[in-house]
Amino acid sequence: MTKQVVEFEGVPVGITVPEGNGVRFIAVKFPVIELDGGIYGNVAELQRAIRLHMKSHSNEIYSIAGRRDGSPSSARNAFSAA
Repeated sequence: MTKQVVEFEGVPVGITVPEGNGVRFIAVKFPVIELDGGIYGNVAELQRAIRLHMKSHSNEIYSIAGRRDGSPSSARNAFSAA
């Protein structure tokens, strides 16, 4: 396993680094800072956590890419791990 950049809605939000049998998330954007340092089984698990976090905080913070309508239209394919 190697380091990977994690994007949400096309914007880099953090990186993953190997941690045991999983990955540790290092956040670089404020809307996901609460997830910083978390350990996940894999990148897909982290992506689900980010999606749920953003959905549960949609009234408190704007989406990473600047969308203010809270519509989930792009959320299904919002992730990219390079």
